[in-house]
Amino acid sequence: MNDFMKSQIDIAERMFKMMAEDHKERVEAISTWAEMNIGLMRKLDERDKRIRELETELKTYKTSEKL
Repeated sequence: MNDFMKSQIDIAERMFKMMAEDHKERVEAISTWAEMNIGLMRKLDERDKRIRELETELKTYKTSEKL
């Protein structure tokens, strides 16, 4: 019976280590994904700001052209 209990404890410990490693990998992947999305959102914000600036310049140009 003691051998059975020892083998069960060993199996449980291996399972725990595998689950901990899996969790670590998942957290790292989620972190990488989040950082990438933050960077992409920043670039989109910069793009939108530049579009608004160009639209303003275009309106100014069209207005001065009419005068």
